[in-house]
Amino acid sequence: MKRAENRPPLYPPASRGKCAALMLLFVVAIAAYAGTGVSFLEIPVGARESALGGAGVALVSGPSSAAHNPAAMAFAPRGVSLVHNRHFADTRTLFIGFNARRGRFAFTPNYWGTRTGDIEYRTAPTSAPISTFDAVNWSVGGTVAADVGRNLAVGIGLRYLLQKIHVEESSGWSVDAGVLAHKVWQGLSVGVALQHAGSMSRFASESPKLPTTLRGGAAYEHDLGKAGVVMAVAEAQAVRDNTPQFKGGIEYRAPEYAALRIGWVEGLEAQNVSFGLGLFIGHFRLDYAFIPYRENLGEGHRFALNFDI
Repeated sequence: MKRAENRPPLYPPASRGKCAALMLLFVVAIAAYAGTGVSFLEIPVGARESALGGAGVALVSGPSSAAHNPAAMAFAPRGVSLVHNRHFADTRTLFIGFNARRGRFAFTPNYWGTRTGDIEYRTAPTSAPISTFDAVNWSVGGTVAADVGRNLAVGIGLRYLLQKIHVEESSGWSVDAGVLAHKVWQGLSVGVALQHAGSMSRFASESPKLPTTLRGGAAYEHDLGKAGVVMAVAEAQAVRDNTPQFKGGIEYRAPEYAALRIGWVEGLEAQNVSFGLGLFIGHFRLDYAFIPYRENLGEGHRFALNFDI
C-alpha cells in the first residue's frame, strides 16, 4: 500500500451514468432474484474485508478479492494472498491465490477450503464416541478478468467443489461473474457480482443447494493529504433461501505502515461488529480481523498476508 503523499491523482472523471447503470442493474436484479449447502462459501475471504463487515465487492485488496468480485483482479497487481481464518466451532479456513497479469487481462488461480476436526461419531447415546472424523469442504479454480477501458472491468470465475462429512461426500461446480467500476468519479468505486451459481451431486439422500449470492456495493476513498486516507464501504447481499444482508465499514490508512478498520453486518444472528488492523511495508501487507461472535459462539480471528511481485 502506497504512502498517501505519493498516491497518484484520482482517476480522470468518467460518466456518472456508468455508476448509475451498475446500481440500477443491481436493484433490478435483486428485486427479481428469489432463491434458497455448501455454507463455507458464505465465510468472507480476506482479513481486510472481514474487518469491514465482509463488504468486498467494490474493493481491490489482492488475489483474495477474486472471492468477492472476479472483476477486481483486473485492477490488482501481480501478487500472492495467503489467508487463514479461525471460525466458530473450531472451523479453520485457508485461501491461497495468485494473480498473474498480461496486458488488460488478469488470471487468478486459487484454492479455498475449510476443515472442522475431531467431530465425535456415535450410533447410540454413549459417553464415549466410537471414533472421530473431520468435515472438509474445499474448492479449486480460477478467475479471468479484463479491463475493458475507462476504469471498468468484467470478470468470471469457475470452481470445482468438494464437500465431505465422515463417509458421505458430494462434488460439483460453481460460477462467479462480476463488474467493477473502479474509482470512476472522485474516488468512488461500484461493484456488482453474482456468486456460487452451479450444482452439486447427491449428498446422502439429496443434492446440496449452493448459496447462490447476488451482491452489490460501493467504496468511497477520500484523501486527507499528509493525514492519510479514509474509506467507507457499503454493500447489500441476497443469498438464496437466507435473510438479506447489509454490510459496511470504515478504514483509516495512515501515510505509512498502518490501517485501522471497523465494520458491521445486519442479517446474521451470530455476528454484528468486526474490527481490524493492517500493517504494510513496501510490497507487503499483513491484515488481521477480530470478530466477536454472538450466541456464545466465541471469537473469530482472520489473518491475511499479501505481497506484490
